[in-house]
Amino acid sequence: MTTRLEITSCEVKEDTVQFSINSESLAKDLALEPSGQVLVDSDSLSFIYILETEDSFIYVSIPKDYWSDMKTVLTDGKDAVLQLSHHGSIPMVGLKDELEYLIQNISGNANYGSEMMNSVEEIFQPVK
Repeated sequence: MTTRLEITSCEVKEDTVQFSINSESLAKDLALEPSGQVLVDSDSLSFIYILETEDSFIYVSIPKDYWSDMKTVLTDGKDAVLQLSHHGSIPMVGLKDELEYLIQNISGNANYGSEMMNSVEEIFQPVK
């Protein structure tokens, strides 16, 4: 079973960018681990960070409203952290590498849809 949650706020701190989600719908004793993987949801203009449990995945949707915060992770060398209301903090392991790879692939590639391609180019370019 796959559950989908969405980022509800973000706070840029000294060394981290803290993305917050409401995890009330998840069992409080559920063990969550970062997968280090990011997917693209072109239809929703979102990047999806994957958390793993013992027998399922949790998709954390990062909508376009928070992409500038993700860019800060790339450009300022800050660590990304998920703050879950009922599960504490989880480091977003692998986010930087996955995001850099996806940005490179999406830029100039209409296979992701023109709206996704244009949005990525507008917000993330140039990221070196």
